[in-house]
Amino acid sequence: MSTDQQQNGQNINGASLPEKGKRKEFWLSTFSINNRISVLVLITLVAVMGIVSYINIPKESFPSINIPNIFVVTVYPGVSPEDMESLITRKLEDELSNISDVKTMTSTSSEGYSNINMEFEPSVDIEDALQKVREKVDLAKPELPEDAEDPIVQEINLSEFPIMNVNLSGKYDEEILKEIAEDLQDKIEAIPSVLGVDLTGALEREVQVDVDLAKMKYYGIAFGEIIGAISAENVTVPGGDISVGTKKFLLRVPGQYEDPALLEDIVIKGENQSPIYVRDVADVTFGFKERETYSELGTAPVITLGVKKRTGENILETGDRTKAILDEALKTLPPTTTYKITNDQSVDVVNMVSNLENNIISGLILVVGVLLFFLGVRNASFVGISIPLSMFLSFIVLSAVGITMNMIVLFSLILSLGMLVDNAIVVVENIYRYLEEGYDNFEAAKKGTGEVAVPIIAGTMTTIAAFAPMVFWPGVVGQFMSYLPKTLIITLSSSLFVGLIINPVICALFMKVDGQENRATLTKNGKRILFGGVAFFAIIALLSSFVSWMMVIILGVAFWLSNKYFLEPVGRWWQREGLNNVLVKYESSLVWALDHRKSTIVISIFALLSSVVVLMAFNPGTEFFPEDIPPRDVYVQVETPIGSDVDFTKSIVDQVRDRVENLPNYVDVNSVLSTSGASITADPGSGGGGNTPNKGTVALNFVDFQEREGDVFEAMEFLRNHMTENIVGAKITVEQPPNGPPTGKPVNLEIYGSNMEQLSTISDRVLTILEEDSVFAKMDGLESNLPEPRPEVRVEVDREKAALYELSTNVIGMTIRQAINGVEASKFRDGKDEYDIIVRLSDEYRDDMSTLGDLTIFHEGNQIPLSEVATWEVSDGLGGINHKDSERVITISADVRSGYQANAVLAEVQGVLSDYLQGLPEGYNYGWTGQQQEQDESFEFLGIAFLIALFLITFILVSQFNSVAKPLIILSSVIMSMAGVFYGLVTFQMAFGLMAFLGIISLAGIVVNNAIVLIDYVDILRERDGLNLRDALIQAGKVRFRPVILTAITTTLGLVPLAIGFNFDYIVLVGSPIEFFTNLGSYIYMGGEQAAWWGPMAIAVIVGLTFATALTLILVPVLYSVIERTRRSLNNTMFGTTEPGIIKDQSELNGEPKEKPVLESSPG
Repeated sequence: MSTDQQQNGQNINGASLPEKGKRKEFWLSTFSINNRISVLVLITLVAVMGIVSYINIPKESFPSINIPNIFVVTVYPGVSPEDMESLITRKLEDELSNISDVKTMTSTSSEGYSNINMEFEPSVDIEDALQKVREKVDLAKPELPEDAEDPIVQEINLSEFPIMNVNLSGKYDEEILKEIAEDLQDKIEAIPSVLGVDLTGALEREVQVDVDLAKMKYYGIAFGEIIGAISAENVTVPGGDISVGTKKFLLRVPGQYEDPALLEDIVIKGENQSPIYVRDVADVTFGFKERETYSELGTAPVITLGVKKRTGENILETGDRTKAILDEALKTLPPTTTYKITNDQSVDVVNMVSNLENNIISGLILVVGVLLFFLGVRNASFVGISIPLSMFLSFIVLSAVGITMNMIVLFSLILSLGMLVDNAIVVVENIYRYLEEGYDNFEAAKKGTGEVAVPIIAGTMTTIAAFAPMVFWPGVVGQFMSYLPKTLIITLSSSLFVGLIINPVICALFMKVDGQENRATLTKNGKRILFGGVAFFAIIALLSSFVSWMMVIILGVAFWLSNKYFLEPVGRWWQREGLNNVLVKYESSLVWALDHRKSTIVISIFALLSSVVVLMAFNPGTEFFPEDIPPRDVYVQVETPIGSDVDFTKSIVDQVRDRVENLPNYVDVNSVLSTSGASITADPGSGGGGNTPNKGTVALNFVDFQEREGDVFEAMEFLRNHMTENIVGAKITVEQPPNGPPTGKPVNLEIYGSNMEQLSTISDRVLTILEEDSVFAKMDGLESNLPEPRPEVRVEVDREKAALYELSTNVIGMTIRQAINGVEASKFRDGKDEYDIIVRLSDEYRDDMSTLGDLTIFHEGNQIPLSEVATWEVSDGLGGINHKDSERVITISADVRSGYQANAVLAEVQGVLSDYLQGLPEGYNYGWTGQQQEQDESFEFLGIAFLIALFLITFILVSQFNSVAKPLIILSSVIMSMAGVFYGLVTFQMAFGLMAFLGIISLAGIVVNNAIVLIDYVDILRERDGLNLRDALIQAGKVRFRPVILTAITTTLGLVPLAIGFNFDYIVLVGSPIEFFTNLGSYIYMGGEQAAWWGPMAIAVIVGLTFATALTLILVPVLYSVIERTRRSLNNTMFGTTEPGIIKDQSELNGEPKEKPVLESSPG
């Protein structure tokens, strides 16, 4: 306090002031106030660096998560599933099973294809895991068949999934379209942020050597001789170099053909001066591979370019540069060339970021409005400045530690929005109170901050402690959600920095109270200079973007008018009369509660217990991630019988695509992409792979939520109900992308055993039981992953007869393989492109079953008919064999239809199957996995995290108050907040899920802050001012009422827009006001994906905090009184004094001087 304002303990108004020594200071705040110029420079740096950091932080829709899965894929064309299992999968699994830190190992063996998926623990370094897997695969390679392709080891990396698909089409030859697509592929891959571009849907060329079986038999030629001749002639052999005199000449024998037609002139045999050429037994054409897939956008064939970005790169910049290349190239392409972009994640990111940014602005407006109402313009400005400064500081830290701006991070910023001002409110309100007491600005800032520094540090630390255990959330779900605690810890730490360093300096420089004198004021010239500078920058801004800045000015004027004529008058009334009236009522309620302590505690316990009873009686159910998120994409999956060719599958897919147009809300469909021969899915871990000619997908992409006329869930139900009518020969299901990280199907039953026939029988029985029960109507896509038996021709070799002709099973099998499947003889190179040269029988022979009867095996010049050494028959073979941890397994799974809770349906399914599953044959067992397993693991972890958070909070409180009883009083707020959450879940009929659980954990750290500030001030009044217990409780409640209510209201209001799903696009309003006012429905609306995602957590925090705050102001003082009186009474009974001082002397809290122990003098 300055000497000119304090004379003999008197303030400027003549009132006596407390002694200086009894007022606390916080060294860091005092240091910042004494070095205020440095702090002002720091504010500028934080603002500039924060804005730059936000602009440069990479934006993406979902967090980048590391899925520790490694696939080992082996292709062995034409081999049956049983042979793939024994020849490939088992041998690889035997080696791979020795690797440590493998969570699960699953495999699929299908025709010509083996896929082993190894899921590692999340803590494993993926590069080390890859190296171990490659080493084990190398050890297994000698045991694999020689003609099988080498196993491919690859990891799942979400960055390697396309961020957009460019679908290119044109009314001209597909070969020209492919050349255009390849040219665009090269240009897009030149973008530095692009990892690569996948080209799909194009016809692949190859050189086909189609052998005439009759001619081959006539000339006595074997397949091996044709293959060997082409392989031996189509080569370039380096011959070294020759030195002649002083020169060196490179010697080479160029033999590679530049024209595939010249392959016909290759000599196969040259016996008796009569050479036999390739053209004598085969036709050579430069044609196309057999078509395995079709891709169409609408009804037009397309070639798709899948653009993949590099990890950590900005998806918005990558998308913009890709689109710029496409638009530029389109000007030079044939007139009918068009492209359409689907699955554009950059648009999703723009919409998501814009939506959450607007929610932040809406919350900010509500928070600032409340601050104006409670504190007035000047004090509200001191508090409000903490929001942008804390945000800017958070952006700097987020950018520095490499965290991207994604959905989880943006919601965390919204959740922290109201909490960012909590520290500032307490600091500013306390500094203002000291100014009113007569201290000068700098002393008021030092003393006001010092008095509350420890409690707000403790309050912030308790909030951080609530979130800290979630940083260690294991698994893929943990990686996905861990960005929430990380961001909140950063933002709350930033707000604490701002509250203790920046807010005191700003208050010391600019805060004033009515009637305060000796403050420098602007002269007329000073005001002219200030307003002139503002006008100068305003003119520059208007010239740079007239419409946007004019809109900002209009909004600023509107805000100023609303404040002047509404907020300020109402706020003035509230501060002068309204708050006092509320305080009178609060004081009377608190006095009654202190007089009726037992009744108050009983009422509180009843409220808590009744909330549990109400939740159990009106149980709204449980869920994992929110299930009512309206999807942007819907997939209609088509599966025809095993063995169907791709053309038949396409005919079914075309029928489905045509029926999609009958959707009642088809106007909401943005694009329809259909594929045949391959399925589209949003789950990167769904497996698949290999040729799937019997599968196809019709993918529907819907317009933005606010532009839809109908409901997507209703559209899904329409598709489910109408797609199977009059479509015979296919199974049709409707699915949506998973909500959150990939976790598996909601209904997922695994059955283990050794015999595939027995497993198949069990699987069929389970499906029958479910199909005959009413629960079947609540599921969609109920299926077993055991593929249907595929028709196959089994060639049985008579080994004795074969031995007589000196033939082996391998020789016979390879002859059949060369004839029917074909063999790559060599490569034809055309510039930078390379094409396979395939030797096989011509189509007329390969598509005729009788060819096997005409086929001969050549051995030492003799032709032995296949019928002499083998027989064959048509039978059904296994469609595929699945393993889990090297054990055969069948999985029965299903999605849950719209309108039903996944957990409720799963519980019903488990009840229906319980009797049958309990009676499985010996050696066969089962397990419920998929989403249920992930949910159980996540909830188990969150339960442990909640307990750890409570322990950390308790330890912090014990350390602050040096007491055990006071932390228990404060933790009562956490318990009462849970009652509020339970009432809220029932009231709003919201399922208790992951988001609500996170809300409860968040509340554990939030609600204790108010109780900390309240109890800390009670101790200050008792110790410093000597008030008795009752008066201290009442006075502390009245003084801390405003900051307690204000912090609770700001935290809840910051979440209100997201909780109720209110969306107002301020960015478009400022940037394009004409567009905004001509399309109000697109920019002001209720609901949306983000509201569905985060609404449950927002409502849990709002209801729980409101409930806990109301009880904190009453229950905490009552518990303080009861425990303190009980402590005194017990001490008096046990030791004859209220303060024995055995562990801690609390005499000063009772207004008594601390007694010094009396030392007895020694005799003598």
